Amino acid sequence: MIITATEFKNKVGKYLELAQKEEIIISRNGKYYAKLIAIDENEYPATTALTGVFEKAASYDPVQTKEERLKKHENLD
Repeated sequence: MIITATEFKNKVGKYLELAQKEEIIISRNGKYYAKLIAIDENEYPATTALTGVFEKAASYDPVQTKEERLKKHENLD
């Protein structure tokens, strides 16, 4: 489906839903500018994998981590 940028701007919700079923090309002044397509979650497995990393980063304590590393080396002696 090809639509104008103005049409897309005026009915963005409608076209977001339609993009789940088919590709939508957005044109402006007779030129194609963008393609709106649905995202296949399987295409971006790294994004899903990073979700847990960000959650862990929020609770990261650099002082505690340093102490834990130092204790590991003390036990080696």
